[in-house]
Amino acid sequence: MAFQPISFEFVAAGVAQQARLALCRFSPSQKNAERPSWDGHGGEIAGRDLSVPITDPSYWASRYVLTELVLRREDGRTLRIDDATVNISQEKHIVRTQLVGLRGTIKEYICQGDYSVSLSVGIVAVRDGVIVDEYPEEGIREVRAFLDEDRAVEVSSTFFELFGISRLVVSRFSLSQETWSNRQRIDVQAFSDEDYMIKCTEY
Repeated sequence: MAFQPISFEFVAAGVAQQARLALCRFSPSQKNAERPSWDGHGGEIAGRDLSVPITDPSYWASRYVLTELVLRREDGRTLRIDDATVNISQEKHIVRTQLVGLRGTIKEYICQGDYSVSLSVGIVAVRDGVIVDEYPEEGIREVRAFLDEDRAVEVSSTFFELFGISRLVVSRFSLSQETWSNRQRIDVQAFSDEDYMIKCTEY
């Protein structure tokens, strides 16, 4: 479930803060039609291999390609992070039973586990919307206020939407002081969290 971030002054910007590309949602050009009509287009249908990566360095000049991440606490306080990369993994709970004379095991599928999420967040010093050559003390304080939260934190990003993740519970975070630049990296470990409804059938 995505949400609109509440306006908030602090922004955790990337190292090379550049203009973002607008995210687009594409919809079919024709609906309720068995086949697309090419009448009046004046040419043959030409295909294009979309899997070929763009390797020309000039194409990426002034392009912002990181996925924006938005965090929101229960009290409504919101934080937008522009420099964040995410790693997601999931373990399925399966009971394996060994039987004599049987090659392999009998597998009983139980349930899917939580998503394990690793976040690498980059914080730089920003003043009046401009990156400055200072250690990002204020930025670290702002991020820590969300990491210290003792309940689930709502998250919103295009990447998380792909997995249906809308809330995280932070289990640990770590950082090593980086004093040679105005950027500080924070590594965060978290688990996905969902709302559950448990029904009792004994009554």
